[in-house]
Amino acid sequence: MLNKTKISVVIPAFNEARFLPKCVESISKQLGDFNIEITVVDNNSKDGTFEIAKKLGVKVINEKRQGVSWTRKIGTENAKGEFILNIDADTRLPNNYLIEALKRFEKNKNLVCLSGQLYFYDGSWWQNLVRPFFHYGLWIFTFLISKGTVGPMGNNMIFKKDIYGKTSGFDGNLKLGEDVDLSKKMSKFGKVRLDMSLKSYSSARRFVLDKELWYYFLNFMFIYTVGHPYKNKFSESKKY
Repeated sequence: MLNKTKISVVIPAFNEARFLPKCVESISKQLGDFNIEITVVDNNSKDGTFEIAKKLGVKVINEKRQGVSWTRKIGTENAKGEFILNIDADTRLPNNYLIEALKRFEKNKNLVCLSGQLYFYDGSWWQNLVRPFFHYGLWIFTFLISKGTVGPMGNNMIFKKDIYGKTSGFDGNLKLGEDVDLSKKMSKFGKVRLDMSLKSYSSARRFVLDKELWYYFLNFMFIYTVGHPYKNKFSESKKY
């Protein structure tokens, strides 16, 4: 096991006062003898997210440029860890997540970027029913069509910092699909993997059957095939 390894966790946050404490708590409860750095990147929140993050005792960065891509970018560039884990503020990691993730890096020296299967901790019956079809569809795409060049998702995305430094990093100009874009870049330097046996938990609040979910799928396909998103903006009701 890679004990004493420094791992930086980057959490983008836009009005996440309700979810952030549980997210940070799940990181603080990680098993294993790791040196963990937690950074919350506040993105013009109006609900006290910045103040809550300060009270939680984590490093806090202000990012005025609006968008999750900018927050991931500035957080990752300021991170000091050998491994960088990007998660969402509503992500809750099982307490063995880091142990299991680093086991995979230790086993496969060519692995540069990894993500686990997403489960819901607050999903409705239909969201829990649809979730496996969504996730396994993505998994099949990564193997059969993208040939392993995409797959990891920003809700739990861990990668080697030195490999990240060889790329142009997160593209701050992307409103959607910054995770797909980065994994495609990193695949040029090693293996990227969506591992269905690695578990992560998130809120189902954004997983709704509307056009935004359709745009996510289209952006995923467009970034992989033509290098740019189908739609590079959210609706007024979903700005983040």
